[in-house]
Amino acid sequence: MYVDTHLPAYHIYRDSDLEGAMEFLDRTDMGEGSEASRPKLTLSMVMKNESERYLRRVLEEIRDYIDEAVIIDDGSTDNSAEVCLEVLKGMPVRIIRNDISKFSNEIELRKMQWKETVKSNPEWILNLDADEVFENRFKEEVRQLISDQEVDVYCFRLYDFWNETHYREDEHWCAHQYYRPFLVRYREGFECKWNDRPQHCGRFAENIFELPHKLSDIRLKHLGWVKKEDRMAKFKRYRELDPDGTYGSTEQYQSILDENPNLVRFEE
Repeated sequence: MYVDTHLPAYHIYRDSDLEGAMEFLDRTDMGEGSEASRPKLTLSMVMKNESERYLRRVLEEIRDYIDEAVIIDDGSTDNSAEVCLEVLKGMPVRIIRNDISKFSNEIELRKMQWKETVKSNPEWILNLDADEVFENRFKEEVRQLISDQEVDVYCFRLYDFWNETHYREDEHWCAHQYYRPFLVRYREGFECKWNDRPQHCGRFAENIFELPHKLSDIRLKHLGWVKKEDRMAKFKRYRELDPDGTYGSTEQYQSILDENPNLVRFEE
């Protein structure tokens, strides 16, 4: 007798047992390892005027492992929303459009992002910006990560790229030395306590670490600093929204203009 031990046994002792065989097979087809049984992974993203930057590249990379997307279009005047619908065609995508950008008060935007994302009844939430992409290992390992019943929050290091191959590393640019949450299991009833700051408030509630968490050595690439014109736009925005460095660092803002920063090649 041969028994496939990857599936539970269905015992047939009499002809009447045959009637339930197909129903049993349908149930086991939905079992461990199947598409239907794996935890649902929801992309949560905030974007504004990203169609000509990295949006398409990011979405094409992550569409292979997400199941749905909830995207806040924060006052775009380009076709960013249409790019999302095109690249993510075939999966549920909900786009919430802000006629006027809320980014000048980021905490309001992040609270909105969380509220809209949990409306989809997610199991896991992957919070990425439109200029962030994981190294290749993430695609291969993400399903294993979110199948771990002992972990609710995964933290990763974010590398600020200054060109397509190198990230910046100096006293002002060392974000990659710290771990931040990007992948979170949604726990219904979890009471968020937000860091109520208009800038640099964090993407998740500041008490997210009350949930079981783990550090991952998979790295996240931030492409938003790669182009000089993008760096200048960010410099002007930070100087306008936080001129005294109340929520960040004026020294770091000024260092954006450095002509010869220390760059390190990113090796996968």
